[in-house]
Amino acid sequence: MKIVIGFIIGVAASIGVLFIPAVQQMIGQSIGSQMLIEVESPLGFDETMIKLEENAKYAGWKVPSKWKVNFQKNLMKVTGTDIGKNQVLKMCEPVAAAKMLVHDEYKLLTTMMPCTIAVYEKSNGKTYISLMNMEMLGMIYGDLIKEIADELAPQMMEMVDLSK
Repeated sequence: MKIVIGFIIGVAASIGVLFIPAVQQMIGQSIGSQMLIEVESPLGFDETMIKLEENAKYAGWKVPSKWKVNFQKNLMKVTGTDIGKNQVLKMCEPVAAAKMLVHDEYKLLTTMMPCTIAVYEKSNGKTYISLMNMEMLGMIYGDLIKEIADELAPQMMEMVDLSK
């Protein structure tokens, strides 16, 4: 009887060791793939950067020139590696930021501020835009953050819609 019980426990443990990481990997990939949004731009790289900044400013977001980062240039200088065209625009909707950051429990979200939108060119020659999924952020934090995310998400998606 002890042998049978030991065998069952051994099989269960083996299945758990094999099964649990697979489930964790599936969950992690699923959550990770939902945290960011990638959109193919109908424009070239430079035109995408210009239009994206125009759209953000039109929506009332602040996009200081000092918040633009050229990753291609910076990484080439530091590592000698050309990653291809790759820049970020950091932008802020100041009213929403202030609404969150007056609360101690939300100050940790400063890590994600200002909002970052990346523009890059892939090896297929096409230009892409990526940004944080604000709706997912709202679902994770709930309450006030969900309320703000629900307000900002449509604005951000409008910004990256360069087809107009």
